[in-house]
Amino acid sequence: MWLAAVVLTTILGGGAADPWWSNAVYYSILVDSFKDSNGDGLGDLQGATKQLSYVRALGADAVILSSISAKSMNCDKPGTTDFAEIDERYGNLDVFERLTEKAKKLELKLVITLTIETISSSSELFNFSAERKSGFEDKVVWRDGNPDETPLEEVGINDWIWHDERKAYYGSSRNEAVLNLCSESLAAMLSNSLCTWLKRGIAGILLNPDFRSNHECGVQLVKKMVVSATSCSRANNMEAPVILVESSLGAETNAKYYGEGGLGANSVISYDFASPAKRPAASLALALHATLLFPPQDMTPTWLTSKRNESRIATRYGSEMVDAIILTTLALPGATIIQQGDELGAADTILEWASTSKCWPIQTVASAAPFPWDDTPTASFTSGDPWLPLAPNYRYANAKSEYANDLSHMGVLKVASAIRKSPAVGPYLEIHRLGEALAILRWGGSGSLLVVSNFGREKTEAVFSRVPGLPTEMTVAASSGGSSLTLGSHVNLEKNLKLVPGESFLLVGPPRHCSGPGPVDKIANKLSEGWQKINKYFGNL
Repeated sequence: MWLAAVVLTTILGGGAADPWWSNAVYYSILVDSFKDSNGDGLGDLQGATKQLSYVRALGADAVILSSISAKSMNCDKPGTTDFAEIDERYGNLDVFERLTEKAKKLELKLVITLTIETISSSSELFNFSAERKSGFEDKVVWRDGNPDETPLEEVGINDWIWHDERKAYYGSSRNEAVLNLCSESLAAMLSNSLCTWLKRGIAGILLNPDFRSNHECGVQLVKKMVVSATSCSRANNMEAPVILVESSLGAETNAKYYGEGGLGANSVISYDFASPAKRPAASLALALHATLLFPPQDMTPTWLTSKRNESRIATRYGSEMVDAIILTTLALPGATIIQQGDELGAADTILEWASTSKCWPIQTVASAAPFPWDDTPTASFTSGDPWLPLAPNYRYANAKSEYANDLSHMGVLKVASAIRKSPAVGPYLEIHRLGEALAILRWGGSGSLLVVSNFGREKTEAVFSRVPGLPTEMTVAASSGGSSLTLGSHVNLEKNLKLVPGESFLLVGPPRHCSGPGPVDKIANKLSEGWQKINKYFGNL
């Protein structure tokens, strides 16, 4: 068995002056599916406000709301219609104000999602652009031509649709008009919308600025929005907002969103743990290290447990991997986003069970299953008929069942989110492969923290002697369901340990020790000896 194929070490910046977002635990809320307050079957802002204490109890520092901007009521022309207005199906400004007030009371930062890649073809922005109204001409991606000659295929464009009034084709993606992120006037509009939201009390935004036909335009757009957001916050005596970027273009390309000299995103979200198929330990270790190395100095990525519109952990990898993903993401440096439902091991719903043809604000996807608060027929999500069927495992994977159970997925999350704020978590990081297990070691603080997770399909053996300087004994602070290690037990790291697939545990212990001179000390000693010989030689001339 190949036991130590990959060892990666990173030295991280840190200190009391780090901004709140650099090590935050975010909880991502899909408003449509979190909590319905009026019985119409759709989640809303009033419901989210009512259940906000739950998020704080998980140990989260901030909430990321899904897009609540006004959306088209016409399902044939879906998408956002106004970036700064709140969709009436979610609530209004008064309800949003109560949400921000409660978040502040709970010491939770509030971040919103701005969907800037596309716009509804029923929106005023699109219609003005089609009319070539001054300032709107280039806000949508247009291509001149005639009805008989469709433009060539272009990256990021799923379809070209002819518009009779403009006498041109507009780019379409998921039946929504693609926005031209190279447009200066669009950048100004988005910046104004962001300032409007900041004045309403949010702490930042999440956006996807990918513009595949010209990536540099997305990079420049982020810079412009950062400048505008900074100016807006200063003018209104507010804390500088956090700008989170999500992108699917890969670690090296994504690093450009950080900008130069601090003029860019505060953090870029990593999809390393959200890939459709589970990755082997060695492949995942290499991907994590690349994601950590590409950002500028003192900048760290934000790890994500699941993508919002794609399968949750339990469906994607199996319920046995839920704790492994949660513990590993929370052990890494940088912030972590817990996708709604992942803390329960909630599965995707089965869309074939859906019986309604009503037009909803967002696309119906299996991962958008309503949040299960308990095991009642509607899981206490709504008093009516939920807009999507509940997940098939909600009877046991629900908040009420797991909240008081320290051994549940939620129990693991609460422990890990608390420990990551401990002074024992030092600035030094090492990523080891131990067989098919991935080991994350944090040291350099008042103690050591070690997370070990078996990402393989078979039982594997972790040989801890491959990790130099570990304490001889560490204590189990959290472990996955079915693990052979019980909470509070002591583990002798001088012995090998066998892990079943998906088994994961978090160990805490005394500071790491390094017995004997390390390689740097040895090199320094050799150089010193060399200089002594040279000085002695010249001294005898």
